[in-house]
Amino acid sequence: MNCENIRNYNKIYKYKREISKLSHEIIQLKAENEKLKKEFNEYKFRHPQTTGEKGGKVYAIKKESKKGTTKDTKDPENNETGEKKKRGAQPGHKGNFRAKPEKLDIHKTIDVTECPYCGNTKLSRVQEERTRIVEDIPIVMPIVTMYHILRRYCPKCGKMVEGEVLDALPNARIGLRAMLTAVWMDVVMRDTAAGIPKIFKNFTGLKISTGEIKKMGELIAKEFSEYYKILEEMVREADVRYMDETSWRESGINKWLWVFVAEGVALYKIAKTRSHQEPLSVLGENPKGTDVHDRFSAYNKLARKTGNRPQQICWFHLLVDSKDLAELYGEEGKKIHETMKYIHKKAKLFNGKGRPEDVENLISELLEKLDKPYKNLKCRKFRESLERSKDRLFQFVINPKVESTNNKAERAVRPMTVKRKISGGTRSPKGSHVLEVLASVLFTSQNNGADSIEDLLYLIRPSQH
Repeated sequence: MNCENIRNYNKIYKYKREISKLSHEIIQLKAENEKLKKEFNEYKFRHPQTTGEKGGKVYAIKKESKKGTTKDTKDPENNETGEKKKRGAQPGHKGNFRAKPEKLDIHKTIDVTECPYCGNTKLSRVQEERTRIVEDIPIVMPIVTMYHILRRYCPKCGKMVEGEVLDALPNARIGLRAMLTAVWMDVVMRDTAAGIPKIFKNFTGLKISTGEIKKMGELIAKEFSEYYKILEEMVREADVRYMDETSWRESGINKWLWVFVAEGVALYKIAKTRSHQEPLSVLGENPKGTDVHDRFSAYNKLARKTGNRPQQICWFHLLVDSKDLAELYGEEGKKIHETMKYIHKKAKLFNGKGRPEDVENLISELLEKLDKPYKNLKCRKFRESLERSKDRLFQFVINPKVESTNNKAERAVRPMTVKRKISGGTRSPKGSHVLEVLASVLFTSQNNGADSIEDLLYLIRPSQH
């Protein structure tokens, strides 16, 4: 082999090594590219233009409908032919009108002495009469009462005694009805401390300050304190309780608001942490009944600390998670979601009248249908989590008092979440305790259809109202 051939051979060998190296790099880059594509697609799913994200959960944002869109755009205002519907009742629908009141308080006669069109004053005698009913609210003015309190001497006690003013709290210049109305507007209606005085002034003529609103809440909470303890005992003794928690703010510091719903009772607690110690302090070490909740780990530890009582985890959360798997991880995720929907629907058909054997069959069927060699780690972990919590999946099958979701607690949390967003939370531990008591009493009354001012007065003065 001459020198020229040797040089050519060396060049070819060098080029082959470079090609081999570049091929290896290309394979690595392709693998990395596939990984980035997968991550990007997952990110796009969680952050598309039609969704928002809050607290790690994705929620849908409805697209704005354009005027004149067709049925293909799923505009609810389009009928089956694709033509735009007119607003209001559709042809063939029975009209809905305000019912006439059973009682008429005032009769007024409206006469006419001049033609409204031409101004003629020489009109005929009455030719016909029509009626019109108008409902309105009266002009409300505050009622100011001076109590002349007669005092008498009791020779047995050796003291001067007097009767009790029942329409106001001791030393208060504002009556109980006004106080309860202000508290109800603050907690239930979530009005602001600055807005409530304006409403009172404009609609009742009663002048109160923002400071008085706060003081009213403290006084009413003190009156409700014994009833609040009764609500705690009712939650502790309940056959079923639904629990949830959400973030809270106290003087700018992060806290947690816990809610316990049981047999019409809504009990609220504002605590420092999200640990199991908070519900444990409410329920004690020997509570009764079944706990319904999401899969937050604090509830698992609570169950262990309180005798491993029956637990029911929320199927709504399970179905939301399986739906995410279906949208993110292809056929494996879709199969899981379809199975979860099928088993949940089948379990609900028992209407709480199932037997322990039915629960065992449901667990076996669920785990058997999901017993697959999943390639995706998330799908595999979801199945493993179901197996770990299998004893907490179907309490609603054998107990008619237990629901398959934690919806009751979720609904109880919602108004307090709105209040936190409006007010920014509470300003002190005392303010947090006042809100705990007031929210518990007012929302419990509301749940039982007894949230009028007279109903609340009965809780303070049961013998007088």
